[in-house]
Amino acid sequence: MELFIFIGLSGEFSCETMEFGLDIWLLYPSLGLEKTLETVEREGFRYIEYPYEMFRDAGENLMRRVKEVAEKAKSYSVKPYQVHGEYGDINFELTSGDPVSREKALGRMEEWLRYASMLEADVLVVHLGFPRPRLDETYDRVIEGVVKLNVEIARRLAEVGEEYGVRVAFENCVEPWFGASPADLLLLLEEADVQGLGVCLDTGHLNVNGLDVAGSIRRLGDAIIATHLHDNDGRYDQHLPPLAGSIDWREVLKAFREIKFDKPLIYEFGSQRGQSPENIVATLRLVTGYLKSIG
Repeated sequence: MELFIFIGLSGEFSCETMEFGLDIWLLYPSLGLEKTLETVEREGFRYIEYPYEMFRDAGENLMRRVKEVAEKAKSYSVKPYQVHGEYGDINFELTSGDPVSREKALGRMEEWLRYASMLEADVLVVHLGFPRPRLDETYDRVIEGVVKLNVEIARRLAEVGEEYGVRVAFENCVEPWFGASPADLLLLLEEADVQGLGVCLDTGHLNVNGLDVAGSIRRLGDAIIATHLHDNDGRYDQHLPPLAGSIDWREVLKAFREIKFDKPLIYEFGSQRGQSPENIVATLRLVTGYLKSIG
């Protein structure tokens, strides 16, 4: 059996009361929905994220797929705390120079708030609109426009989210442009100036961008309403389990404690080198055990 081997950590900080959960894409491709939820429940995790990948290939049957997942999940005690909305081409379409394309993309994103509500999630995690180079504009002008468009997007999503009882969490992106830093995300929230918005703090993305993870947590404070916990070597977005990369997890958990974070900490690491479901579960146990025993 291939397991990640971690060096024991020690310190003055304890995180026994913190709740951990997981993005179920870690197990879903191997086990399917029901066995995944059964496994999550058996292992004592109470919170999950539904990933976009579960729905990406549904096409015109997306609504049916959401209903199927929601119905099957009723048999289990796990709580879908967050859903990851569509990402990819849509993030460029959201800031397209074509108003029609922008509106269509925003309409699709608004639909994801409906899906999140149907799935009984509290939070929809989204990526910001991303810029493309323009033929007749310098990059500083492009970015200025992208910031304004993202503020408009945030306000629209907050309004629709209020109707569905779902908050919107903007994830710090791995790409080194607007939305990668805590300062960017705080600017977005300040300019939008509406309720129902927050940040999904992605530890791995911060580390790749050379940003201090614990410092970012303290900087964002109660703006953080969702999380993606994973690790890397500081160079690539590897989605390794916590403790398998270069992030200082003792400081990370200390920072969460300092800001009195009271929401689930959601793992978003991937299956490594074709791990079996049994091996993945063993990794989950090992990681969670270490994180809970720090101090």
